[in-house]
Amino acid sequence: MTVGKALRSLLVLATILIVIWAFIDVGVRIVNKNAKLNQPGKTVLTILHWGNTEETDIVKELVREFEAENPDIKVNRLHANDYDTKLKTMLAAGTPPDLFYLRYEDVIDFADTEMIKNLEPFIAKDRANNNGYAMTDEFYPILIDAFRFDKDKQVQGQGDLYGIAKDFTTWIMYVNLDLFKQAGIEIPYDGWTWDEYRAAMKKIRALSDPQDPNKQYFGGVLKTWPTVVRNILWTNDADYFGGENNNDFNLVTLDQPNAQHMLNLIRTMRMDDDSVYNPTGISQSEDDMFRRGKIGSIGPLGRWMTPQYRKITEFDWDIVPMPYKTKPVSDIATVSWAMASATQNPDKAYTLLKFLTGKKGQTLTSELGLAMPCMKAVAESDAFLSPGQKPKNAQLFIDMIAKSKLPQNPRIKKFTTIVDRELQKTLQLNEKTPMQAANDVSENWRKELASPLNNKQYSRMPWMPVVTTAAILIAAAIAVLWWIARKEKLGSLDHAQERTGYLFVSPWVLGFVLLVLGPMILSFILAFTQWSAMSPLSSAKFVGFDNFVHIFNFDKDFTQSLWVTAYFTIICVPVIQVAALLVALLMNVSAKGIAFFRTAYFVPSVVTGVALVTLWITIFNNDSGMLNAYLNKILIPLGLEAPDWFGEDAKWFAMPALVIMSLWGVGGGMVIYLAGLKGIPQSLYEAATIDGAGPVKKFFAVTMPMLSPLIFFNLVMGIIGSFQIFTQAYVIRGSSGGTNENLMFYVLNLYDAAFNQHRMGYASALAWILFIIILVMTLLVFRGSKNMVHYEGLKS
Repeated sequence: MTVGKALRSLLVLATILIVIWAFIDVGVRIVNKNAKLNQPGKTVLTILHWGNTEETDIVKELVREFEAENPDIKVNRLHANDYDTKLKTMLAAGTPPDLFYLRYEDVIDFADTEMIKNLEPFIAKDRANNNGYAMTDEFYPILIDAFRFDKDKQVQGQGDLYGIAKDFTTWIMYVNLDLFKQAGIEIPYDGWTWDEYRAAMKKIRALSDPQDPNKQYFGGVLKTWPTVVRNILWTNDADYFGGENNNDFNLVTLDQPNAQHMLNLIRTMRMDDDSVYNPTGISQSEDDMFRRGKIGSIGPLGRWMTPQYRKITEFDWDIVPMPYKTKPVSDIATVSWAMASATQNPDKAYTLLKFLTGKKGQTLTSELGLAMPCMKAVAESDAFLSPGQKPKNAQLFIDMIAKSKLPQNPRIKKFTTIVDRELQKTLQLNEKTPMQAANDVSENWRKELASPLNNKQYSRMPWMPVVTTAAILIAAAIAVLWWIARKEKLGSLDHAQERTGYLFVSPWVLGFVLLVLGPMILSFILAFTQWSAMSPLSSAKFVGFDNFVHIFNFDKDFTQSLWVTAYFTIICVPVIQVAALLVALLMNVSAKGIAFFRTAYFVPSVVTGVALVTLWITIFNNDSGMLNAYLNKILIPLGLEAPDWFGEDAKWFAMPALVIMSLWGVGGGMVIYLAGLKGIPQSLYEAATIDGAGPVKKFFAVTMPMLSPLIFFNLVMGIIGSFQIFTQAYVIRGSSGGTNENLMFYVLNLYDAAFNQHRMGYASALAWILFIIILVMTLLVFRGSKNMVHYEGLKS
């Protein structure tokens, strides 16, 4: 045996052993995990939570103590970074965790669909048995009300209790004390009006030295998240909605004078005063600028920033109240532990829930500094106030509780998307006035409410007849194929070859049926349903064609996403194909070291996904990006400046930027074209030379026709790929504000409908429309290329 064969044999053996070891290792871990959970005489409770390492350690410690105090209970703790996806998967599968984190804004969805238990009976039983859990006395009242929901009135803050708060925060402003002192501004510990805030921001901005890039300061940062903008409106007796309790969700009031005053104020400070930092596109992080001492005030924010800001050593900082116009007021950000309705051990789950929200957990959370404890005794103790640590004015968090209120949110989550997108156009991108934005919010919201999906009452999906019909159709298709196959007479050798062929393709067929065809059929059925993916499939409601009616008549995002995707396809596909062909021609030369250059061009196409986009984000950064730095050296002397690629100039420059990013992966197409070039017979070029053809004539008369099948293949795959672009847009959109509709690609819109708005049936309808669009475009390309593609050896 040669050395090469021996080496290959060793590599094969090593690979087999590694695969076997991997399966054994996973199997042993599963067995050990099940053995720990399924201990005789013990009840297993599963909890699901999120959090960084420090918060996870707190949950671990609480679980250990609870298990020590309750030896008959074993807690299976699940931590998830992709928390929402994990929770929805477990709920849809019918195996929900017994306890899980529940945000305030999600109470309506979970309570109205009966996915979580009403805790009132458990609390009443506690009181009757004098168990000492007097929650109404120990917790701040607003935190108890936060997880109440009245199903009949569809109002939060009253009714039955569906969760017990584990922590919360009020909203305040973090301030750079050194910059305030340099600007001669008194620290507004007792509060300040918006006029005083505006004047202070101008003074801090005036500290900047126009000639020194290292001495550029901004007075402040005003967050413009929908929840924060709403809180700012509250300070002038305004809100998103009208009605006695601001819960008339048919009446949007952003066009009212008080709301317009606040929106114009924010816009003026950003655009006209230039005193409040206005990040657009991919720019410097607001939080990072504050940590570097370039920002005087940042907010409104909550307690969660405290651990990060405690690491600041370059300057002194503290917290002050949020400015106000007519009255100081704060929103409440809070999360609770909730109990799944499907839990098999509600009493023991409630016992664990009480322990997790008890004094020990609240104290540990306080010491960590991420959030505020919900129990009055803990919040008002040194565990939270932390004497000697920043912020010195920690008492402000507690003082704001008396000035806090709970927002009322509509059941339809699309409102948050609408208001976020339209307000960013006026507060950040300067594309329209606040009044225009308010009118657009009202119009888009009215259109959403007018949809049949939000007006009709639907019945449950008749799953049994549907499944039966699908099974009959599949069985009929299999029978027809079997009958056709049996009609062909084969000999024993042919039968043997046929069986061998089936054996070889069976893994693919099995994978296709289970992992592709099955989900496709289910997706097609779901396209005619209303299903949130947070409840079992049995809860889906049959809506007929109303999903498609909504898409074509009431969904502005559908037409916008189609336009964005088509625009990208028209620009990107030709550019990428031309670039790939040119690089292939360049690599099709006989030169020393050419193999290295071919590899160098191909390797970048392997680097895809988030890592690649993160690299390009640093290049396209408005403030510190390499590309704009070079462009500005050329453009500024001409009175121009580099574009804000994904911000104010996104309408025209976002697509070219994405095409530039796509050129990174041109090596994949280059390899295919290079293989085609190597396969062109030299005799054809020799014949063309004899006929007097030059290099250009040879290219169009020989190279292009011979490469036409590959060009056709790459064109079809490029069109299909461009309609499925997601990662680049998702990451960049998140880095540039999260609502830029110039980056709203079709698949991104589909993802938002499925996983942010919890409309899985609607997203399935969008998916099938995309399938049809791609199918039609592919067929058109096939038909249009009929007389343009040359296949060698094909008879006419």
